[in-house]
Amino acid sequence: MIKKYYKEIYIYIKKSVFDRDLAEDITQEAFARVIKKADSKNIENERALLYRIAKNIMVDLYREKNRIDKIAFNEEEFFQEENTIENQIIEAEQRSQLMEEIDKLPKKRRQAFTLHMIDGYSRQEVAEIMNISFNAVEQHIARASNQLKENLSKNEEESFE
Repeated sequence: MIKKYYKEIYIYIKKSVFDRDLAEDITQEAFARVIKKADSKNIENERALLYRIAKNIMVDLYREKNRIDKIAFNEEEFFQEENTIENQIIEAEQRSQLMEEIDKLPKKRRQAFTLHMIDGYSRQEVAEIMNISFNAVEQHIARASNQLKENLSKNEEESFE
């Protein structure tokens, strides 16, 4: 059984994990589990069982890694709380700058952008509210976004000079 399926299972695993050493470890673990099961039960389809066990091992490893990443992320979040007042001040300043730039937009562009991005209306609803075509709404929003990005970038560059 090992000689018959080892290479096939290894290639299957390696395509999923992209790490030769890890693929070898998972392959060996899959075969060990199948051999352990074979001692206690009659296995009808060894190949299918190998694929299933290999997949389960990869899923388990992914879940474990994902859980560890979440724990690490939460720890970083905890340590970043020290700067919350500073972050709140910075965010408030950024919001203020954004609102100033939105106020500078041409009327229809500002209205389409505000209805969609701030008030949460769909683009179709904005078209109906403003009594203009859907394509016109798309253009107003795109142009507003580009203009805001450009103006905010200029403001940021000027503040560093």
